[in-house]
This record gives sequence, structure tokens and C-alpha cells, in this order.
Amino acid sequence: MSAVQAGGGKASGQKPGTTAGGRPGGGPKPAPGRSATAAGKTPGRRPGPATKTGSGGRPPGGGGGGKGKGPGGYRPGQPPQRFSPSTLAFAAVAVVVVVIVAFVAIKIGSGGNKPSANGTQAPKIEAASAGLVAKVTSVPTSVATSVGLPSTSTVAPLTVKTGQTPLMIGGKPGAVFIGGEFCPLCAAERWAIVMAFSKFGTFTGLKQTTSSPWDSDPATSTFSFYGATYSSPYITFDTSEHESNDTSGLGTRTVLEPLTPLENNLWAKYDNPEGFPFLDIGNKYFVLNPSYNPAVLAGLDWTDIASKLKNPNDPVTQGIVGTANYITAGICLTTGQKPASVCSASVVGKAENALTGK
Repeated sequence: MSAVQAGGGKASGQKPGTTAGGRPGGGPKPAPGRSATAAGKTPGRRPGPATKTGSGGRPPGGGGGGKGKGPGGYRPGQPPQRFSPSTLAFAAVAVVVVVIVAFVAIKIGSGGNKPSANGTQAPKIEAASAGLVAKVTSVPTSVATSVGLPSTSTVAPLTVKTGQTPLMIGGKPGAVFIGGEFCPLCAAERWAIVMAFSKFGTFTGLKQTTSSPWDSDPATSTFSFYGATYSSPYITFDTSEHESNDTSGLGTRTVLEPLTPLENNLWAKYDNPEGFPFLDIGNKYFVLNPSYNPAVLAGLDWTDIASKLKNPNDPVTQGIVGTANYITAGICLTTGQKPASVCSASVVGKAENALTGK
């Protein structure tokens, strides 16, 4: 996971002083099958501040400066070619037209997004299509059962903490998610979160976007909870996309949603030092490290990912549905096995036993 910490403007969402690819003071517990970053580091939950590098090499143009005649060069004694006023006027108009057309083409191609110095475009964010959400939230129970609980080298179970005061929000069992739109580890996790929580309620206003194209596992297709709401008769789900996406290079994100006192207290208590993604289900079941490797989503858009969820043997389905099975079990253990239509599924019981040690 690409961990992030609050700190608007720091790379990968880290707090000042953290190192790239790991937690401060030792890094996160290794997650199964993490992919290496382009810089050769394993993506950690909290990448450190980005180091901007310049492009070395010679300046454009050639050396030269010596005397002599080159192909097409100026020959002493040759009179300069002359152009008529009408020719010059026509040429000037043509140049203006070409410049305008080029500018329009660039704007259309970029969608108005701000380019970085090397031309990479900042991620777009738009409303998630109803068809996409339907495919993710209607994966058959038969597929979830077939996926079951993949090996821990493929999917990491939730972290369990005992002896905690149950989390209640608005008179119902509660859950809290804190992430960042730039974060590739959050990007992978959201697929499973949307799938699992949709069994208990309804999301409205989900967005679709990608993680930062400058971070590890660049431009991972995902959802965003920014501006979205969730309603359920069984559980209250509080979400915060705490930091925005990068806009023109690694570390150019800013604070998007300031944390509430509740979010801040839970994050500090259960995930210290804080990193993304953070998921607290009832103060007992947590996502504190990558659940599965974001690299399995590399090169896939939202439609590609959703279409793979029909095949229980696909690595994408193993990661997303396997993680959702654990999250679903954690929610059922928090809601008192409600609703029975969800919590009575055999794969949910299997995941509950794995979490409770039964």
C-alpha cells in the first residue's frame, strides 16, 4: 500500500521525516506479494517525500560554432531571398491557424487536466457509472464461495484487536475509512470495500479515478469516496479521502477532507504512526496493511477489472473478492450477524472463524 500521512504536499502522503516505501522506524509488516516501485523500493504504506530529479544530458541543439559551410547553410555572398507582402501575410495567417488548432487539440486530449513537466496528465475524477458499480456489487455468492479465503501470500486477513470499546456512530455499529486519492494501496483496497459494504447498504455518489501516475503502482484504477454517502440499517460507515491526488508530480497532493475528531482519534490510536489505507470496523477488525498486491490491477481500467470478477480463478478476483470476504465477515461480527441473508453464507462463516480463531 502506498501509505499516506497527512501533510499536504509531502510525497505519497507521508508525514515529514518518513522514508519512501516504509513506515518510520522499521516500516509496516510485510504484505503478501508487494511489487517493487520503479525506484526499486517495495511500496510501503507511507512513501516518503518525493525527490524531484532533473533531466540530465546536453542542452538541445548541437555543438558547432566552427566555420565552414553545411548543407543548406548560409553562403557568403548569396543574396537573401525576398518575399512579397502578400506571401508574408498569408504565411502569418497560416501560422496563427496552426497554433490555434494545436492548442485546441492539446486541451481536448488532456481533458483540461494539468500536465506535469514531463507531460504526464493528472488523474481525472468523474461519477462512477451505474453499470460499473452494479458489476462490482452484484458478484454472485457462488464466486465468493469459490474464491473463499486465498492463501495469506495472496490476501492478508484483517488485523484483530481484542478488549476494545465497540465503535458506535449514530446509534449503530460503526466503521471508519481514511485514505487518499493518490494512494495506490488505497486504490486496490476500495474495490473490496465497495463490494463488501454494499452487501449491507447503498453507496450514492461514488466517483471513479486512478491513483497517482507518479507513485508506485502508477495510475491504478479505483473509486473515490469523496462526496459520496452511504446508508445502511445495520452499520454507519464514515469515510474520509484525507488527501487529494497528485496534480503535477509526486507529492503535489493537498489535504482534501480534514479529519473529524473521531477519525483523527481512531487513526492515532489504532494505526500509529498513521498511514493509508486505514479501515476500522467496530474498533475490532482493521485494515492496517495492504490486503493484496495492487500490481494485479496494473494496466487495467475499471471495466477490465469489473469484467474479471466473474472468474474466481483470476488473480484480480482472488485479491478483491478474497479481501471482501474478510471485510464482510468483520462487518457481520460487528452487526450481530445482520442481515442473515448475508451473514449466513458459508464463506462468511469460514472467514469469521479465521478471524476469531474458532
